[in-house]
Amino acid sequence: MGATDNKAIVRRIIDEAWNEQDLDVIDELYSEDYTGHWYLPGGEDSDRESLKAFMSDVFEGFPDYEMDIEFLIAEDDLVTMGFTGEGSHEGEFMGIPPSGSEPAGTPTPGHITYRIEDGQVVEGWSTWDALGLLQGLGVLPEDLSAMAPAADD
Repeated sequence: MGATDNKAIVRRIIDEAWNEQDLDVIDELYSEDYTGHWYLPGGEDSDRESLKAFMSDVFEGFPDYEMDIEFLIAEDDLVTMGFTGEGSHEGEFMGIPPSGSEPAGTPTPGHITYRIEDGQVVEGWSTWDALGLLQGLGVLPEDLSAMAPAADD
């Protein structure tokens, strides 16, 4: 498969799995031995099932969650995507009770790099603006300087 085919796989993941909340697409487009480096709480790598569990948590917390692709770059077996995610915080997410914000603060940007073999994602890396999301949900103040320890005189 070439770069164009691999980009089409990523577009399906975003359109169908994230935006239509169809987790069956994950079973189709991610290999059984998938490893995700998603930097989730606990710091452990994820597998296909823990990715689906995380996505379910996102959908529970933000029922109208939508991810927009900002750019896609493909080379060999890698596709890198810049994205922006946004949704109304109407359910619990990562232990944070619903804030009712519409949308939750500003859109949350991030990047995902997918490694694709034989039409399936076998590995992925992701970072996203968790700090900005927590500030948008009101969990952390916009001005973090108030949380800094006082300097010793």
